[in-house]
Amino acid sequence: MLDKILQNKAFIAICLTSLLAFSWTVPQQVLASEDKPREGLPGRRIGGGTRGECFSTVGRLMALVPETNLGFTKKAYPNFLFYLPQTSAPAMVEFVLQDESHNSVYETTFTKTNSGGVINFSLPGSTSLPPLAIGKKYNWYVSMICDPENRANDIVVNGWIQRVELNSNLTKQLEQTSPFERVNLYAKAGLWQDALGTLAELRTTKPNDFRLAANWTQLLKSEKLDAIAKEPFLNIKIQQSPELPIK
Repeated sequence: MLDKILQNKAFIAICLTSLLAFSWTVPQQVLASEDKPREGLPGRRIGGGTRGECFSTVGRLMALVPETNLGFTKKAYPNFLFYLPQTSAPAMVEFVLQDESHNSVYETTFTKTNSGGVINFSLPGSTSLPPLAIGKKYNWYVSMICDPENRANDIVVNGWIQRVELNSNLTKQLEQTSPFERVNLYAKAGLWQDALGTLAELRTTKPNDFRLAANWTQLLKSEKLDAIAKEPFLNIKIQQSPELPIK
């Protein structure tokens, strides 16, 4: 009995520490470009309190991005993750993606229920929406709309994303590993968007997996976002709005 307890404790310790060494400084050898990964950009990861009278919130709107406000991805159509707080009434939510010149690339709106939780939104791949350009930065916004006629009362968060090109060695490793092992490779390479998005997908399919939950918590903690680590994932049908061409 004692041996079993010790084994369980050892397993828990391994799960909780499996991501402690993750750093979001991208090793230059995994990238084909010469970007400066730790460059910080202006952004607002955590929204303010309620400004209007249409709803009150429990918790705050959050964009799940690193402290630098810049997340890296290898994907042409990446995932964007954000936390929607519990509200006293259903609320309209808007997602907008812009290029560095403030041109709209993609935008959509949907209605959330009163419940709070994490949204894992994937940019839709289609012929009318070209892939994100390698090396270019894009600014993304999430707004909770209180009054569509007076957007000054919106609660808004935003972050940045940049698509990077990987070298052939890392690309081959990613192709030969399982989704869970891929999370580790993404994290070590500094690909925050891909590590978090892949882990979120795994947690959605296996919500009771303790190992996935522990890694999710530690990954969020590495960028001081663990306040929402135990929040559920929201299964909200987001209708795809007509895409705008990427400049």
